[in-house]
Amino acid sequence: MSGRVTDHLADVLVVGGGPAATWAALKAAEAGASVVLADKGYCGTSGATAAGGTGVWYVPPEPAAREAAMASREGLGGYLADRRWMARVLDETYERINELAVEGRYPFPAGPDGQQLRGGLQGPEYMRRMRVRIRRAGVRVLDHSPVTELLTTSDGAVAGAAGYRRQAREHYRVRAGAVVLATGGCAFLSGALGTNTNTGDGALFAAEAGAELSGMEFSNAYGIAPEGTSVTKTAFYSFATFYREDGAELEGAASQGGRSAIARELLTGARVYARLDRAAPDARAAMRRAQPNFFLTFDRLGIDPFTDRFSVTLLAEGTVRGTGGIRLTGDDCATGVPGLYAAGDAATREEICGGFTGGGSHNAAWAISSGSWAGRGAARHARSLGSGCAASRPVRGAGGAGLRPGGSAAASPGHRAAVDLVQKEVLPYDKNYLRHGGGLARSLRALDAGWAALRESLHGEGAGLVKAREAAAMTAHARWMYAAALARRESRGMARRLDHPDQDPALHHRILTGGLDRVWTRPAEVAA
Repeated sequence: MSGRVTDHLADVLVVGGGPAATWAALKAAEAGASVVLADKGYCGTSGATAAGGTGVWYVPPEPAAREAAMASREGLGGYLADRRWMARVLDETYERINELAVEGRYPFPAGPDGQQLRGGLQGPEYMRRMRVRIRRAGVRVLDHSPVTELLTTSDGAVAGAAGYRRQAREHYRVRAGAVVLATGGCAFLSGALGTNTNTGDGALFAAEAGAELSGMEFSNAYGIAPEGTSVTKTAFYSFATFYREDGAELEGAASQGGRSAIARELLTGARVYARLDRAAPDARAAMRRAQPNFFLTFDRLGIDPFTDRFSVTLLAEGTVRGTGGIRLTGDDCATGVPGLYAAGDAATREEICGGFTGGGSHNAAWAISSGSWAGRGAARHARSLGSGCAASRPVRGAGGAGLRPGGSAAASPGHRAAVDLVQKEVLPYDKNYLRHGGGLARSLRALDAGWAALRESLHGEGAGLVKAREAAAMTAHARWMYAAALARRESRGMARRLDHPDQDPALHHRILTGGLDRVWTRPAEVAA
């Protein structure tokens, strides 16, 4: 790190700027902690939620309704979810959404009976209000300030982070009693809506500090989008009929359970078309009110999606819509590394989704709940260290690849070459979506070689350092994904294997993974 460095002190540092990060910052501040939030973008507008609308897994505390909610996706997720965590998330989400309505004054629409409908959120308004709330709570927000590494003490505890402030063009450090990683998942710069900040940074930081990951095989999510756009909001494609170029209906194609047919057709070089012709006429106005930004693209292109056919594609969403992430070791979203907590898409969602999740709903509830728990947990940990501990502990940077090369940085081909390699192995449908053991092994060998090369030479200064670390994070993410996918020699949840199409009872467990220069996997028992 060269150039000027600005230092900050806090009880709790939150890394990220989406819903999980803002809930973590809010609850840590309400617990009496001094809080700094560092966002790669502008908190309130960056990330997948701020770019769209989302449903929320908001269920009133009625036993029958709760039971139905918990049972609804257990089979889809391969029965790897945990009922106790599901119940906790339903309770916490219910309380926090009600808090957002009353204290945050979120303008939920009213139903025919005059009661507010609290099962959905418009992302821009939601995140605007969350930014206002954390600022009023005293949280110091560092916008356009991507973190590049964690800081650790001699005994391995996490004690803050270092990063680069893009607009000020200066390096910075935050010394803190605890850190919450709420950096989102990884979509590999695929162009999917709102995901350009989601490059897997938090998972890399956590692994460098000694944390484990879980569920990384559940990472082959692809969202349907109108061709040439980024809008991967897929809820309304349940009303779509899909067509071949010649106008014939594409057999087997569907939004749920039929995207493989779309992928195979696209792999031939042909186009696939869709039309929302299964939506009843009286429902169309309600659909526009529910997700106005879904229709904005069509309006700009002069397309009526209910009557006109339009070409579609599939964009990779990785662990943004998948369920894998940093393994949690406690109800407060601790990671097993002292002082380090994880929330939202950066953390595994297997606790409530097992091996499958869609967009919004459970993901939105998980962000709210895990963010709240992580913020409170981080505040408790910081208090336990005693006053002044954050400032007095000697720290060192934990970062490696892309930051501290093992060889000559002069030999580096640059971050773009590393990103190109990752995208070549992760974005194609026939490598990541339509998975086969042989293809996974070939891709993993290529990614391992890419990691070795970037570990030896990749480096950057200033904004270039941020790009180098993103390239390292995406490479690490892809290696964890494919190592876990190879270890799961079956099809469970979204982790489908063409060479192992059936579910194997002997693999009814989660798969942990980790490691940097050498990636490892091992089974973990499902929580009782």
